[in-house]
Amino acid sequence: MLLFELSFPILVDESKLYFDGNNTNYKNNCLNIKCGTSCSLCSYFNSFSAGKYKKYTLAKNIAFKIKIQGSAEIFIKRENGNIITSKLIKNSNPETVSISFSISEAKDGEIFYPEILAKSDCQIFSGSYETEINLQRDIFLAASFCTYKREKYIISNMERLRDFSLKYSIPLKVFVIDNGSTLPETLSDSTITIIHNPNCGGSGGFARGLLEAVNFGCSHIIFLDDDITLDTNVILKTYSLLKILKPEYYDSFIGGVMLHSEIPYLQHECGALWDGFYLSPIGHEVDLRKKESIIENDKLPKADYQAWWYCCFPTAFGEKFGYPMPYFIKSDDVEYGIRCRKPIITMNGIAVWHDGFEGKYAGHFEYYIKRNELINTALHNKNTGVITNIRKLFASITRFTLLQRYFLAELIVKAYDDFMEGPEKLLSIDIAEYNTYLSSLAKPSNDNSIIGNAKVISKPKIVNFAIYYPSFGGNIFPSKNICIKLPLTDTEVRKTFRARYIAHTKSDGSFAFVTKLKKRKLFWVVGQTIRIFFKFLTKYKKVRKAYISNQKKLSSKQYWQNYFSK
Repeated sequence: MLLFELSFPILVDESKLYFDGNNTNYKNNCLNIKCGTSCSLCSYFNSFSAGKYKKYTLAKNIAFKIKIQGSAEIFIKRENGNIITSKLIKNSNPETVSISFSISEAKDGEIFYPEILAKSDCQIFSGSYETEINLQRDIFLAASFCTYKREKYIISNMERLRDFSLKYSIPLKVFVIDNGSTLPETLSDSTITIIHNPNCGGSGGFARGLLEAVNFGCSHIIFLDDDITLDTNVILKTYSLLKILKPEYYDSFIGGVMLHSEIPYLQHECGALWDGFYLSPIGHEVDLRKKESIIENDKLPKADYQAWWYCCFPTAFGEKFGYPMPYFIKSDDVEYGIRCRKPIITMNGIAVWHDGFEGKYAGHFEYYIKRNELINTALHNKNTGVITNIRKLFASITRFTLLQRYFLAELIVKAYDDFMEGPEKLLSIDIAEYNTYLSSLAKPSNDNSIIGNAKVISKPKIVNFAIYYPSFGGNIFPSKNICIKLPLTDTEVRKTFRARYIAHTKSDGSFAFVTKLKKRKLFWVVGQTIRIFFKFLTKYKKVRKAYISNQKKLSSKQYWQNYFSK
């Protein structure tokens, strides 16, 4: 049985994700190794996660197969460099050779890897890892993209999946849930189905994908973001893993790592943790070109949830645990992972490249982030009460007020107020229409003329804590006729000290909008915090119970079927 094939730097030009060798290169569709030099496949995509295959699957003996021309010695090594086995080969023409090894002695999280010592100039044309197992499950895999006007990405991923389905005889059905209804349905074929959907956000798009997969008879589904770059070898690896899982891991998530599209070797997240209120990524900002990083990456702590840029799970979860909450966007994947409480399997080589979040910033996202994390906490963390929630409210609206992003502070207050209206709010609104309304509230003036003759400072200094906070961000002093340039993703308030204006810039450096200092807003922050504090004090326990008692209704198959039938 084929587990996965060797990958090469075709989609991204970063060779050390695939191989390491001083006199090795990938040209003319083959890996070229100079005589007398070594090429190591102790790489993120081509090493073998022996410890995880031992733990999660029925595999015991593995065959590494390689199509090679030339004379070489092939080693299979443990992560510490010790040799497990080796084989001498001498091929005057391209031939496939096999070298077998056992994973029965692999330690938890240990990786094994091949290394090729070239005794002449060698060319490697392809390679794979395979195993022989009698007991294999029948898997019918669905892949569901949720997209909104991202043709640049989605069409190229569709093309790769079409090629993949022609190459491998894998039961695969791809659903492209088009929330923008901009993809022509003529792109549908026997493998891929385009489904025009109302703009109900990621939660509605993924709920629709799960519904379609269940109706089509698929056993498992992969949720995929629309702005990823997908190496289809990842689909093959996921499928084969599902086929040979041990029964005790049948009800598991398989999670894909997010790698940065802009910096292809940099890992953003390998699963994530949720402490009841805050999120933190696992394996954040790890350089996967380094051997030590690859070794440690398979030993990371277990995750609490898996983000939906690449997340695979049984379609039966819909019946067992329900469907996504109607959050529109943000934190629906967090809530679903916490609700299901099932193992999350991550593994070197199961990953996608995903655009960074800096270029995707939209002001009204702040509303969803705050409202949805409040709901998640109410549903799944009974120990968090009024004080923690109010403290976070005060911190958030103070920060945005000091950044002069007053409309964002107001959206956060609205998120708290809407949360306190209880689940009836979620049940009563049209989530697509409400998103349009929220978006209209997050459109500040872009009149740059208000800056006048103010001095524009592109690299503001960070003021000392001891000066900034006792002076309420400099608000007890007269403001200076200066304009601070600040990226939208930069929330370091101490850069704004005594600034009369702030030019909030996009990722390309252009102005998104310009704001002017409003000192009275600090009194507004205090007033809103006190108001919501008393609201939480009198109503929070009742509201939390209402969310808990209505969760099944909000995340039910019936809820989404009714929504899509409108």
